[in-house]
Amino acid sequence: MPNESIRPASSGALLPVVLALSMACAAPDAGRDTAREDTVAAVPADSVAARDTSPANVGAVVTVYFSRGDSVVPVTRTVDDADLASAIRALLRGPTAAERAAGLSSWFSDSTADMLRSVGIDTAGTAVIDFADLRPVIPNASASAGSAMLLRELNATVFAHDEVSAVQYRIEGSCDAFWEWLQYGCQTVQRPAR
Repeated sequence: MPNESIRPASSGALLPVVLALSMACAAPDAGRDTAREDTVAAVPADSVAARDTSPANVGAVVTVYFSRGDSVVPVTRTVDDADLASAIRALLRGPTAAERAAGLSSWFSDSTADMLRSVGIDTAGTAVIDFADLRPVIPNASASAGSAMLLRELNATVFAHDEVSAVQYRIEGSCDAFWEWLQYGCQTVQRPAR
């Protein structure tokens, strides 16, 4: 489902209708994201900014990716803002019970839902995503198949955002900690060629 902004001709007349429809259509597990992404500097994931309820930001949709076998499957989530931070928070919540019953899997779940510390994108398009310490919560992700699954889901979700050309993952601010957990050296992941 493409990210489309809702732009009514007369915001005064249609705004209550748009708000009512977006709330009625929201997924029950979507939650309400209030943190805003700063496109230059990282913003803590739990910071609360003034909520923008303009029609363009009501009931936005992001795409996140979960695993089915050795591939990823896109699913959508309704969030406040169709930005990278909202997508990563939605990914960290994991698949719904219905999605798991339909064969989707992920390391991400209710246990990882609140483990995003910050997201930032610099002017060159490099995203920096900093997590709380995921290692004790999902220790088996360090196996080769486990790390491949985790990275497929993260990378697919991140690169669904056209403004991102590369991404650096961190745990508690450390690139080394994230990549050593997955048995690699610190690295920046580049957008795959299209």
